[in-house]
Parts: sequence; C-alpha cells; structure tokens
Amino acid sequence: MTDREEILRTPRLRLTTWLPSDLDDLAALHADAEVMRHMTTGPQTRAATRERLETFIAEHRRRGWSKWRVEGASGFLGRAGFGLAHGSGHREVGYLLVRAAWGSGLATELTQALRQWHDDHPEPALVPELRAYVLPGNEASCRVLEKAGFRAVGEEDGQLVFASGRP
Repeated sequence: MTDREEILRTPRLRLTTWLPSDLDDLAALHADAEVMRHMTTGPQTRAATRERLETFIAEHRRRGWSKWRVEGASGFLGRAGFGLAHGSGHREVGYLLVRAAWGSGLATELTQALRQWHDDHPEPALVPELRAYVLPGNEASCRVLEKAGFRAVGEEDGQLVFASGRP
C-alpha cells in the first residue's frame, strides 16, 4: 500500500487509511497522557503503538474497516473508526483526537459521519446496532455520543455503553 485511501470526508475532516510512515504522529498521540486519560490502556509506548498501527493496516486490508487516520486543515488530528465491541457481536465506534482539536465540535462531526458510514456499510456477520464505550467520568465523550444520536444503555466491563439504535 503506497497511497492513502480516503474513507470519508466531512466539512472539516478527512479519514484515510494508514501508512507505516504515520508512526510518529500516532506515537505522539498515544504518548500524550492527557489524550489517553480516558482510554483503558493509558499512554502507550512507541513499540505498542507500532503494533497497533500494523493492526489497523491489517484490519482494513482484511475487512475494509478499522480505526483510520483523521486529518484536518492543519494536518494530523487523530484516529477514529471501528473495532469489535467486547465480544458482543457489534461494531464499536471510537475516536481519539489531539488536544488542539478538543472543544471545536470535531468529535461530534466525526462521530456523526462514522455512524452514517456504519449504516451505509453493514457488516452481515455483526449486529446492525453500533456501540460505543466510555469510561465513567468522561463527560465530554458522553455529550458527543448523545449529540450524534446515541443513547446510554448500561454498563459493561466498568464502562458506560451507548447504542445507536432505537430503544
């Protein structure tokens, strides 16, 4: 893979596939303790991030979806996309943005676009409803999910669970 594939575009964001040369950007994001404060893994080493980047690239090649690179007018802004939700048979939406992107509505714009992408690209082997998981205390992500049309449906593995479907 030598060129990036564009996955989706919003008015202010572009999601693309990863290249191995993206390691520096992703490693800086994953090393930022404040950015990683609400992630179950906490800050990650460069080696752990390299493994994660390789996983993202392999997942996209294999199934056509994963976590993708997020870019804005200023360049790299983070990662966002999908994983498998805790063995529940659902896709899980997630995002992680650099601090400079916080508070500008980008997370909501991104989550709404990812929800639409999910609806437009069903995965037959998975439950149609999209899920999201948030650590208690991460009020900003809870608000983002609510603005994007998700509703709280319970707790699992110490995290709040949100779903995109109707009650």
